[in-house]
Amino acid sequence: MRKVLISFIAIVIVGAGVLFGIKNWQHHSLNQSLSKTEKVSHVNLVALGDSLTEGVGDTQKLQGYSGRIAKEIREKYDISVTMKNFGKAGDRSDQIKKRLVAQSSFQHSVKNADVLVMTVGGNDLQQLLLKNMTASSPKALSEAVVKGKVNYQIRLAKLLKTVRGYNKQAPIFIFGNYNPLYVHFANREDFNADVKNFNAINAKMATKDGNAYYVSSFDLTYGQFKTKSQRQKLVKQIESDSSEKNATKAMTAVLTGKTSVDNNWISKDDNYHPNDKGYQYMTSQLLHVMKREEKHWLIKH
Repeated sequence: MRKVLISFIAIVIVGAGVLFGIKNWQHHSLNQSLSKTEKVSHVNLVALGDSLTEGVGDTQKLQGYSGRIAKEIREKYDISVTMKNFGKAGDRSDQIKKRLVAQSSFQHSVKNADVLVMTVGGNDLQQLLLKNMTASSPKALSEAVVKGKVNYQIRLAKLLKTVRGYNKQAPIFIFGNYNPLYVHFANREDFNADVKNFNAINAKMATKDGNAYYVSSFDLTYGQFKTKSQRQKLVKQIESDSSEKNATKAMTAVLTGKTSVDNNWISKDDNYHPNDKGYQYMTSQLLHVMKREEKHWLIKH
């Protein structure tokens, strides 16, 4: 029995050593293969946008995804990173553009950026929802959103044109948005559809740019409710809740951050922004797309 135990321990130790060796080899192999194609030694990363870029809800004070992605790039690619954050809570697409045009420091940073990352559209959509809160039906609300997305596309196009006026070369990584209302209104499929409509514009404009790339953050919508059965159970719970009779009042409370939250990826402070876990998810999503497109920012040209 003792010999069997010793053999088992030896196998575990050897296995752990092999796993550690594989991870080190992968990291070494990545950097070695990139060095052959003249990897850059430094990256200027500029984040611009709304509260998701500012990092509202981040208790670690890492400026949301922006500080985290800078750290990930340093560690994974063994290069230095300078990160500038120009996120401002509450900004719509037109307001981000207005700040860029008005602020010389913002312009200078964008001009010198090797990578641009943007969050946009969430406040444009929220304004539409609040404006049409008293719509007679979910269908009427969605119709208002569909009409509003036309104007949003125009504003986003102007923002991207302005950014490109300062920097034509850097890749732009554009986040989509999520539905922070989901855990309170899981039976309202139209809310998810509204967010996806706006996300489609972000993805479309990224493709149209030619050197911009869409990054999804939609799974923040569901948080811990990952499976279909979990979501169905949540819908039943909401439909049986007596507060559903005051849906308009409840939605206003959620949008203005005046109620509790039950999404493990969303901050309990305001019921809207990601918490640390949520921002780490956004960072992972961004890193995944940046890795796929690393020839546009990591390799010397």
